[in-house]
Amino acid sequence: MEEIVPELPGSDSDLPLEIDTSRPHPARIYDYGLGGKNHFAVDREVAEKAWAAMPTGRTAARENRAFLGRVVRYLAAEEGIRQFLDIGTGLPTTDNVHEVAQRVAPGSRIVYVDNDPLVLAHARALLTSSPDGRTAYIPADLRDPAAILSHPVTREVLDFSRPVALMLVAILHFVVISPTGLRRFALSAGTRPRPGCQACPAAAMAPATSAGVVTQMPSMAVMARSASFT
Repeated sequence: MEEIVPELPGSDSDLPLEIDTSRPHPARIYDYGLGGKNHFAVDREVAEKAWAAMPTGRTAARENRAFLGRVVRYLAAEEGIRQFLDIGTGLPTTDNVHEVAQRVAPGSRIVYVDNDPLVLAHARALLTSSPDGRTAYIPADLRDPAAILSHPVTREVLDFSRPVALMLVAILHFVVISPTGLRRFALSAGTRPRPGCQACPAAAMAPATSAGVVTQMPSMAVMARSASFT
């Protein structure tokens, strides 16, 4: 199946004008922590300073990525989920959502969402779907759920009459969200969650809260909960 990506002028290696390489960016810092290549000197400088103050930071980034893989594998293999909406995708790295899901079920369908122009520049690396499945990327913002859920690409790739996994991994600590925010997200744009839908929030928090199951780490708490929409 042909993948969908917005047109971007120039080659994949060209940087969009919106990218400011003089300021650090969370996605690039995270990529650096994972051992990726999509970062600049300013990102590395901030990352090293942060890890000097919080030595668990690099480990947390890698553990978060491993957590994402475990969740997707579980949802595909044990819960039978075949559709994933991954918001706050970040830069492509190893074991992206579609790669993990399609190893279990080649027909899995994934929509990636991010508002970072650098992610858009590298979006084609996310669009390597198996022939039986589907991947797509849309540039959109978590704070505008109606735009995400009503986007023509989202509607084309995902069938909201069937279960969908909502992936919000390492993104919620960048926004303010109420305890009922995830449910409101799914209900916005007229999309009521079907039985079997799943939500996977994961966020860095300090101090730890009672929301979900929180695993304590030095200087950090990582929410590790897969909650059903019911």
